Formats: sequence, structure tokens, C-alpha cells
Amino acid sequence: MNYLQRLTVALGVILVFVLACSASGYIGYIYGEDEGYARGQEVGLESGYGEGQNEGYQTGYSGGQKEGYQMGYSAGVKATKAAGCNLWNPSYQEMKEFVAQDGTDSKTYIGGEYVCSDFAAEVNNNAEAQGIRCALVDVKYPGDWGHAIVAFETTDKGLVFIEPQFDDEVDVVVGASYSQVNGYSEQPHNDTVVRYLVIW
Repeated sequence: MNYLQRLTVALGVILVFVLACSASGYIGYIYGEDEGYARGQEVGLESGYGEGQNEGYQTGYSGGQKEGYQMGYSAGVKATKAAGCNLWNPSYQEMKEFVAQDGTDSKTYIGGEYVCSDFAAEVNNNAEAQGIRCALVDVKYPGDWGHAIVAFETTDKGLVFIEPQFDDEVDVVVGASYSQVNGYSEQPHNDTVVRYLVIW
């Protein structure tokens, strides 16, 4: 083999080697691109999902906590008002409307069982259940006699006494007969008011 033939064979071998390397590199590139894309998508999805879930949870938890607190606070305020923990003084008209709708006056007085103090306590409890501030009024007569009514501190007409057995607006005057001052029938005992105590 002469020099030219050897050179041609050598160049041919080198060319085959270069083509083989190029083909191998191209195949590696294609395979690597596909594998890298798939792996990148998998890792990116896991990472992004985890971060997104965490951020969404934190945002939702914070927002939900704030909204839940506000809703719970409002509900709590209403509940405590109704439970008598935060009572308000009614206007005269509100007081009249409450007294008119309250059914305590329809009950029957039964000596020794359901008496004036029971009427007063029931009206007081019913008012406070609606958030309305109401006082028990202990009226003292001479001897061991006495009476119980209720009172409301109205925002526009001041302190108003109510006879819970009849829903009447009444006056309590120390030194005067309770029944005479308010136009009730005469009592079998002395009902001159000695003193009275307003209990909030």
C-alpha cells in the first residue's frame, strides 16, 4: 500500500470515528434533553406544589383565623348581651314595647307559690335575656310587709317603675300608700312605703 492509500484509509477511519462520536453525542443530547425535561418537570412540580401548598395554607389559615375571630367575637358579644353580661338601657318606647310583649302579667297570683317577687323576677330575667337592663325594686311597708316591682333606667325619661303583675307604670312615694298613689284597691294591711331599694 502506498502512502496515498494509507492516508486515505487513515482519513476514512478518522472520519468514521468523528461521525460515530457525533452520532453518539447527538443521541446523548436527545436522550439527555428528554430525561432532563422529565426530571425537571417532576422536581419542579413537587417543589412548586409543596411551596404553593404551604403558602396557600398559611394565607388561608391567617385569613380564616382573622375572619373566624371577627365572626366569633360578634357572636360572643350578642351572646353575652343576651346572657346579661352587657346590658343596655332602653328608650322609653323600647321599654313599653318590651313590657307589652312580655307575658308575665298573664300569670296568676297564688299566695305562697307565685307572688309579687316571682312576677318581678320573671320580668327581670326576660328583659335581661333580651339584653335590656332591668332592676328589681324591693318596696318596704311597715312591719313585715313589702312588695316587689321592677324598674328601667330609660334613656329619654329616666327611671320608670313598672308593676309586673299588671304591666302598669307606677309611682313609688315614700310616706304614701302604694295602692292609693297608683289607683289600686285598698290593701288589707298598711302599704305605706317606708323605703324602697332599686337592685341592678
